[in-house]
Amino acid sequence: MSEIILDTITGKSTATTITIGSTPVVSSSANSMTIRGEGSNQTSIQQGLCKAWLHVPPDGASISDSFNVSSHDDDGLGDGGVNISSSMSNNDYAISSMASDAGANNVITTLELTQNTEATGSFDYETAYANSSTNRTNHDANRMMTIHGDLA
Repeated sequence: MSEIILDTITGKSTATTITIGSTPVVSSSANSMTIRGEGSNQTSIQQGLCKAWLHVPPDGASISDSFNVSSHDDDGLGDGGVNISSSMSNNDYAISSMASDAGANNVITTLELTQNTEATGSFDYETAYANSSTNRTNHDANRMMTIHGDLA
């Protein structure tokens, strides 16, 4: 078995493809890098990465853990906001979210974005119990969110 030990790899001034065996694994060009996905398809590394995420416990006043999130606003029972450290390039980013509460028997806990609050550096949301489509009560729960899109 051979071993290569390096401190620095310097690429060429033009786009470079890294090949392992006969398979091109990574291709790069100015501010863009793709990696070979399934079959012969290429996937953009920058586009595919989560740009921010956070976990807010039921107290709503703190963040358990996060990435690229500067703060969380506790605006009341089940009402909060997220401030992103490095802003998104526009307000068309995607947010995946979920809320859970082990104490909520026979009800569904929902987490919804507050309509039209997405800005490049923040958004607001609400969590609630939903016993039916007409019976919705705001409450604090465990909240988990991920943000995907283009950074500014």
